[in-house]
Amino acid sequence: MTATPFRPVLYLKRSCPFCLKAVAFLAEAGQLDSVDLRAFWPGDEDEAPIRAALAPHLDKVTFPTLEVEPGRFIADSDAIVALYAQKAGLDPATAPFYQYVMAGPFRRLREAFAEQQELEKLRAQG
Repeated sequence: MTATPFRPVLYLKRSCPFCLKAVAFLAEAGQLDSVDLRAFWPGDEDEAPIRAALAPHLDKVTFPTLEVEPGRFIADSDAIVALYAQKAGLDPATAPFYQYVMAGPFRRLREAFAEQQELEKLRAQG
């Protein structure tokens, strides 16, 4: 019996702009089916197990995180895009769908994300 070869695993938070960025590039580069996706909505039943699986391997659990090979993780959307750009031979600057996502939906989500973080800070201050 042969072991199943390892497939990279991309961990995603569905409301995260940086996760959208990584997925948009992988989709345009034709690389999305080369990874297993594990995604959650904040607060759903999948969040805790995903965070628990990542915690021993990262200083801080952030999303997206790619397990490139067993025990080796990349927790940065730019680095994930760069890795798959190299694999696909595709410059992100010349990828029209990716550029559309970056200029529109990503930008708006990132602004909303920053606003949410600021509100959470203010709530914590009392």
